[in-house]
Amino acid sequence: MFGKLGKLISGRWKTVFIGWLIFFAFIQWVSPHWKEVALDGEFDHLPKEMDSIQGEKRFAEAFPDDLLASSIVVIVRRENGELNDNDMAFIEEELRTRLETILADIDDVVINEQLAVAEANLGKEEFARRKSSLEAELVRRLEIGPIPESDITQITSIRSPTDDLIGEMLISEDRQAALVIVGLSEKFLEYGNRDTIQRIETLIARPGGELFEEELIPDGLDLQLSGTATVGRDMLEARDESAAATETWTVGLVILLLILIYRAPLLALIPLITVGIANQVSLSLAALLSQFNANDANILFGFRTFVEMHVYMTVILYGAGVDYCLFLIARYKEELDAGADIDQAVSEAVGKVGSALTASALTTAFGIGMMVLAAFGKFRDAGIGIALSLIVVLVASLTLTPTLLRLFGRFAFWPHIRSERITATAGWISGSTLMSMLIELNPLSNGWEKVGQAVLNHPRRLWGWTMALMIPFAAVGVLSWNHLSYGLMSELPSDDASVVGAKAIQGHFPEGTAGPLTVLLANDQMNFNSSDAKEKIAELTAILRGKSDELNIADVRSLSSPFGSHEPSWEGLSGIPLALKRQAVNEKTKEYYVTQVEGLSGDTTRLDVIFNEDPFSKNSIARLDGVEKVIRDFFSKQDEPLKATHMNFIGSTANIRDLKTTTDRDRIVIDVAVLSVVLVILWILLRRFSISLYLILTVFFSYFVTIGFTYVLFWFLESTGEFAGLDWKVPIFLFTFLIAVGEDYNIYLMTRIDEEQQRRGPIEGIRVALLRTGGIISSCGIIMAGTFSSLVLGGTLKGMQQLGFALMFGVLLDTFVVRPILVPAYLVMLHRGDFGKWTWLLGGGTVPTVAEPKSPATDLETPVDNQLQNG
Repeated sequence: MFGKLGKLISGRWKTVFIGWLIFFAFIQWVSPHWKEVALDGEFDHLPKEMDSIQGEKRFAEAFPDDLLASSIVVIVRRENGELNDNDMAFIEEELRTRLETILADIDDVVINEQLAVAEANLGKEEFARRKSSLEAELVRRLEIGPIPESDITQITSIRSPTDDLIGEMLISEDRQAALVIVGLSEKFLEYGNRDTIQRIETLIARPGGELFEEELIPDGLDLQLSGTATVGRDMLEARDESAAATETWTVGLVILLLILIYRAPLLALIPLITVGIANQVSLSLAALLSQFNANDANILFGFRTFVEMHVYMTVILYGAGVDYCLFLIARYKEELDAGADIDQAVSEAVGKVGSALTASALTTAFGIGMMVLAAFGKFRDAGIGIALSLIVVLVASLTLTPTLLRLFGRFAFWPHIRSERITATAGWISGSTLMSMLIELNPLSNGWEKVGQAVLNHPRRLWGWTMALMIPFAAVGVLSWNHLSYGLMSELPSDDASVVGAKAIQGHFPEGTAGPLTVLLANDQMNFNSSDAKEKIAELTAILRGKSDELNIADVRSLSSPFGSHEPSWEGLSGIPLALKRQAVNEKTKEYYVTQVEGLSGDTTRLDVIFNEDPFSKNSIARLDGVEKVIRDFFSKQDEPLKATHMNFIGSTANIRDLKTTTDRDRIVIDVAVLSVVLVILWILLRRFSISLYLILTVFFSYFVTIGFTYVLFWFLESTGEFAGLDWKVPIFLFTFLIAVGEDYNIYLMTRIDEEQQRRGPIEGIRVALLRTGGIISSCGIIMAGTFSSLVLGGTLKGMQQLGFALMFGVLLDTFVVRPILVPAYLVMLHRGDFGKWTWLLGGGTVPTVAEPKSPATDLETPVDNQLQNG
């Protein structure tokens, strides 16, 4: 098959080349821009049946005018004393007024046109009920740009210390700080929030902001910005910066490595062109495929792109693609050195390495593709996207790379156009001038013979000492496997606006103030406006407050206690009787805490729980579990119909908990699936189940060693001493990539071992195979690790840096420890019969016995082998 492909490409290389150019231009033309289709939210990828997702849907139905999905929080503080009357006047007369101006400074004609569209789409009754909210939303949208007719969302509110309902709660107990909260209907990880946040930053910045330049900020007053939407904005910007920097570092490192390896600019350019085109085609195909699922078409498991997928696809594709090109070009150079002309060399190179490259790529693609079984959308879609990119780069390596080699001809080797002719032995990897350079560049350049001899002489000792050094880190990896961080702010640099603002808020308010937990209680047989229901809510509120120390609750607000632990101030609105004030507040309370939607008849109410902890932290998840248990126990003891009350939890903490639940399940499913499918592939290729199982176990073991070492390193580097654990994405991406890539290299080694054992015997064949493949595999490992290091060099998010380091370390560990020591040492022990009666069961005795040479050197010293050893 690949022989025919090689002849076809060699004979019609111009047609293939032009075909690639046409296809590249076409796919770029028809596919949408990546950001147009990439989902930017984190929790949009959760399964729809998760509690927080269902709760958000129910909440939107019950409280359609309060679609608070995220918030921008401005904290106004005076560190050296309490806020004075002048400060409070500034908050209301200047800050709040300017914030309202940001939302209202717009052309009335455009508003009326868009309101007409909304009225036509919603109907008169629904439009009349939502008109004020739509107007506010249109103000915001027109600040951003044109308004799609189907994209009308809402700005929910601006709340400040003078609000009748919650104003007192926005002033700290020490009276040194106050909050102004801008509610948004879009979730916190949405690009649509960025313009609003930027406008507010421009307003309050010191120095340079509008209020500062106009000298309106009282002396000694500090303004900072935070809130969940600001955290989301900083996360998105950090991801974008990391993606751009990572791609730049990836390309730069690949160029450097290729120039060092090939020492010929044009030859280094060939893999770069191949992989660069394959990368753009892969991204465009992914964006195009995701468009088909915009209306839940469920093509390819409902595949959708997301922001970080661009980085993962690029890094993996460059690492694997350059490896594929390296093998193909090495064989091409070998054929030229053996006397073939350019057409013959291209044809033979494709024919002889095509099957090996295809097996390698499909093993990696199938392994990573098992992420399709994940319930969390990001894992599932990443598996599809990366597997797709690997198939594309394989096709490009086998078709586009040969056409470029044919196009450049012998000029590809400039300035070394005339090359030494070498007679090479058969096999898909063997000696050539290029291979000699690869071995010379290897950190163990002249050590592979020594390593192979040491494995033959002391396999048990070498295996034992290597395992002894690795086991402590593997133990740490096992123990820390579930010690993961879900805290978003802990990923951000300490000088980001949201982090600085959050620290300012935490100095005066509970940490959970900016992201309260909302408990939604629904019962279609109840009316929570009734006095009996209100008494039960008051009882539940009291129980939660009674457990505030145990659950680390700062406050609970509900229908019976709308101000929480704060006593309302009735000093405002002078001249109005106190009874009327209370009545007005009670009416607002009912609107806020009990649904007023016609048809629901007050069957849904809400409680707001504020924790003393960061709403994104893992500890808050445990607190949420405790709150849920208390509420479930309370309703389980009630009589019908109250006993049938259904509950949902909404907010950042609820989303994080559902994220943890989903990804914990996914890790187990994907780990088992990846191990199983790679084991089956190895078994099919090697036809020895026991040895295939051992190869899987070595990579599985190296995974835990990598997790342990990465955990220890970042724990040591944590300057604050409060290491929350590795980012939650690290274990599953590391496992999938490491198992797939590790077994990819195992296939290279075992294929050569089988070949050499047939010629030299079971023991000597292992040593020769290790010598023959040491340079090429380790060079490929260095290239792969180098591309992964771009995540460390380019990433500003700690999670991306952790993943990049873990992948880099894991590949190097696999390349320079597992492959040259643990695998061949075990095979030597196995074929020497060191396992006694277990030898046959473990896979020994399956290689035909031939006479072992008395001296390993004498049988190996051929011109080709000397060339391999000495470069």
